Formats: sequence, structure tokens, C-alpha cells
Amino acid sequence: MMKKLFALLSVLVLTSMLLAACGSPAPAATEAPAAVTGPVTMDFVVWSYGIETINDNIKNFQELNPNITINLKDYSWLEYHDTMVGAFAANNSPYLLYGSDHWLNEWAAAGWLAPLDKYCPNVKEYSKEVAPYSLQGMTYNNEVYGVSYYADTQDFIYNDAMLKEGGFTTAPESLDDLYNQAKELKAKGVNEYPIIMAWSQKEGAFPEAWTSLVFAQQEGENALFDADLNPVFNKEGSAAYHVMEWLRKVYSEGLLDPASLSMAEIDQVKSMQAGAHTFTIAPQYNMAELNKPASGDFAGQFKIALMPGSSHATVGYVRFYAMTQKVVDAGPDYIAAACKFMDYFGGKTDGNYVVVKRWAVENGLGFAQLPLFDDKDVIDAFSSWGDVPTIKEQATLARSKEGMTPWYGAWDVFARSEIHKGILGEQSSLDTLNNMADQWNELKAAQ
Repeated sequence: MMKKLFALLSVLVLTSMLLAACGSPAPAATEAPAAVTGPVTMDFVVWSYGIETINDNIKNFQELNPNITINLKDYSWLEYHDTMVGAFAANNSPYLLYGSDHWLNEWAAAGWLAPLDKYCPNVKEYSKEVAPYSLQGMTYNNEVYGVSYYADTQDFIYNDAMLKEGGFTTAPESLDDLYNQAKELKAKGVNEYPIIMAWSQKEGAFPEAWTSLVFAQQEGENALFDADLNPVFNKEGSAAYHVMEWLRKVYSEGLLDPASLSMAEIDQVKSMQAGAHTFTIAPQYNMAELNKPASGDFAGQFKIALMPGSSHATVGYVRFYAMTQKVVDAGPDYIAAACKFMDYFGGKTDGNYVVVKRWAVENGLGFAQLPLFDDKDVIDAFSSWGDVPTIKEQATLARSKEGMTPWYGAWDVFARSEIHKGILGEQSSLDTLNNMADQWNELKAAQ
């Protein structure tokens, strides 16, 4: 009896060892969503950019999925948020739409969006391959609500020819370096105003550029808020205080163009192309336009450097494909169709990020999917206007904006005017930051 028991145990141990050695079968890179059993028609709402390309992508998707029909509608970026909120409030939401990191908390908290990782099997795998700032920007309450359509960083951009004309061979690594180089460029007559920003109060990228400067002076997180969303920036010695003092100095000494406080992004780009300035901060996609052949005397001379500061961190932001609760309410066929849509537009088809890569190669749009940085076609396309290793390094150092809450948008608008007052010297840097903190606390308390 004991011999039989020993023999049985030996077989079991040997079997366990063989299974451990072989391991479990590796899961497929992507899974096929559930089948769509009948015709499904869904509307897809976007902001007005690249509509011809979007329609072509829809045509290609529908050829692969003939029982799914996608109807496209677009609105201006300036009207998009309010238009969508109005549609949600009127119980007239679309099935599919573009979302953004700075609206996610508002829309998800209201129950308007459905978490993709709960319904679409491949989203968890896609999430493993995106830059951390992008995943953070698509996550609410530990659930992922998007697959990235476009992701980008706020970048420090400089005119290399003018930098060399001023006697410098390397870009500034700190705000002190930037101040000293700008002062020398002005003294030598290279530029009247070496620094330009697009910081009109109507310009959405203004707070992101300001926050990028703050992040670059901060090692680690909590540059603006602590884990409980309490302001930590309104004190002397903070990264934000350092940035406000620096901005006041470069403005008062004529190194920052006063037009910065009323300038829009398109005029910022044109001004840089004309050679009026050496330094700026702007979303990375502008590099393709700045270095476009025949766009001006300095085409090919614009370069990206890591954001000046001890950490070189910057703001990374993400725009994504999302589905509304309307999809879930419509039932399994609509969920399956929406997941197929997410796979094609923001995920993989036959193992490749087909649509995301197309936007990158054809339009120069940034992306969150890190494997694309090693794609030959993407490298060739991006190398025509930028240095891919620097772009990739800045992407890995990028961080999502802090304080992403339903009231962030209102605070963001308030903060713009306060930052202007601080730059202009109408109030002290500490008063500026205290006013911003007080407004944040009021909005938070009202929730």
C-alpha cells in the first residue's frame, strides 16, 4: 500500500514539475471581441481636425466590419466641451466620441462614460504599452476610460542658428541658463525679445506650459497638490514660486515678449518662423510646421531640448477614444461593435497600431504607444523635424497634470489671469499663488 502511495505521489510531483517548467500558455497579444450578431449603427463625435483622414479610417474600418456603420459628426475644439456636456445633460449623447484628460473626471464622475477595460478585452494589454502620463490621463477611479488617439508633450523649443549666433553651443538646462542665454542674445542684438510664449488667457496650452515649467523644477510628484488635493504650491521656495519669480524677472528685463500675454499658438509659431525669438514652449506637434521645408529662413533649425529644470519633467497630455454609457445600455452587440472600433482606431489590427501610426507618419501627431518610437516609418517621419531620442526621453519624463478633478477647468481659467497679474508685477508672486490656492479650496469645498 505504501509503495503504491509513494508511486502516486511521485507521479504527481513529476507532473507538477513538468507543468512548472513548461509554464502556462502565453496569452494572445490581443483577443477578438465578441461577435456582432446584427447590424449596428453608431455615431462618432470628434473635434474638427483631420476630418478627411477620419472619414478614410472609418471607410477602412467598415470594410473590415461590414455590419458596423459609423456616422461622423464634428464640432470646433473651442465649442466641443460645452457641446458635449449639453448633449449629455439632454440625454442625447453619442455612442463614441473623443475625450480628453482634463474632462475625464467630470464626465466619468457624472456617469456619462463607460470604462473600456471593463467591457473591451484588449484595453488592459494596450494600457501596458502607453506612456505613464497617458495612462494616468485616461484613468478614473482605477478604471481606464480611453484608448489614446493622440498624446503629446509640452516641449522646450529653440532656434539653433540663433543660439549659435549668440555664442552658445548647447541649449539651456536650467531656468538660470535660459535667463543668462536670453540676456546675452538680447545684448548682442540677436533678438529684441529672445523668449516668446502663447499665453493668451483664451489659449488652452497656456496653463500646461506654465505647469511644465513648474514640474521641471520639482523632483517627484506633488508639485501643486498633495495626495488629498490640498494646494502645496503657495509658499516661498516652492517650484511654482520659483517659476513666478523667474517669469517676473524675464518680463521686467525685456527678455519675454510682452505680446506673450495676448498671443495665440498659431501666431507664436509664425513669430518663431520669422526669427523674432529664439526660445519658446509649445506642444510638440508644432515642430513639424516649424521645420517644414520652405516655411521660412530657419526651417530645419528648430530643435527640442528637455524642459529646463532639475528634473526636466514636463506636462504630457492625452486625447482619446471613449464610449458612452449609451453603448452599454444598447446591449451586447453595441458593446462588441464599440470594442472592435477601439481595437482598430486606438489599438492594434494584425498586431500593428494602424491608425495611430498613420496619424503620426502623415500628420506628425504625437502618440502614447511607446513601441511606435522604434517603428522605422515613424522614426523616418519624425526625424524630418525632430530628434527622436530626445522626443522619446521627454515623453518618458512627462507627467499628467495634477489636480484633475471636476472643478479643475474652472480653476484653470481663474489661474490664467492670476499668473498674468504676477508676471506684470501687479501683485507679488506669493499673492498670485495664494489667490490661486484660495480659489482652488473654494471650488473644492463647494463639491
